[in-house]
Amino acid sequence: MPTLRDYQAKAKKLFVRWKKDYAKVFEKDRRSPASHLCFTILLRNNSVTNATKAEAALRARFIDWNEIRVSPVAEVVEVLEEAGTPHAEQKAYALRRFLRDVFSKFTKTNLYFDLMDIPEVIPEPIPGEKVEAIAGGGGDDDDDEDDGMVTRESGLPPHPVVPGYVDMHKILDQPVPLDPKLITEKNGVHICSVCWDDAERGPFAVVWRVAVAEGFIDPEYEGTEALSRMRQILPDKERDWFAFYCMLYAEANWPKVSKAADKLREKFVKAKA
Repeated sequence: MPTLRDYQAKAKKLFVRWKKDYAKVFEKDRRSPASHLCFTILLRNNSVTNATKAEAALRARFIDWNEIRVSPVAEVVEVLEEAGTPHAEQKAYALRRFLRDVFSKFTKTNLYFDLMDIPEVIPEPIPGEKVEAIAGGGGDDDDDEDDGMVTRESGLPPHPVVPGYVDMHKILDQPVPLDPKLITEKNGVHICSVCWDDAERGPFAVVWRVAVAEGFIDPEYEGTEALSRMRQILPDKERDWFAFYCMLYAEANWPKVSKAADKLREKFVKAKA
């Protein structure tokens, strides 16, 4: 009978392998972690083909996941039914409930369908400030002066600069982009921690199937018992990333994962009976 340490070693080995196998996929994948999490809800009792079709239909109808969060369930049901998604109403309610929980739990997260891009900030010259000559431009100092140009500072006597002061013209004409560090945080996989909050949610259901299929949790565990057991097996610092890689693996191997997990679970139930 395998011990807890045996399961921990097996999960660790699998995690290292996934990090290597999906490194390039992670770099090229433009979908946000929120999209991967919502995809697990669409994937329950469904095929990857239809779940992908359903996600595409939601993208075409709504601006982002946040709009789905605040939209009437009937609108989401309509889109899913048109895509031929099984249990459309159940999935629509699950999506909205899940997105509302995410919105209330995280202050920094990205609810767009795709990752947020970090913009390239090009500083604009302040009115009245001299602009350095372009390399190779030549010319004397007199050519650099804008004779006759009137600026907002023209005619004013020397005056102190108030730190933090921004006038309305700058607010309107020079919008300040989000801090790149903040964008990186919003794009982070920390949102995947919701997988370990509720055993009834779609994300954990997918993680559980992968765990059973890959053999680092016994098929006798399900629901809250399985959640508690997996918390013992997986280190705290790796749980979010482990859940994220689980979703990537499930999306790429769903027929295999689903079939193996169901078969092992059925075998256990028969043996118990």
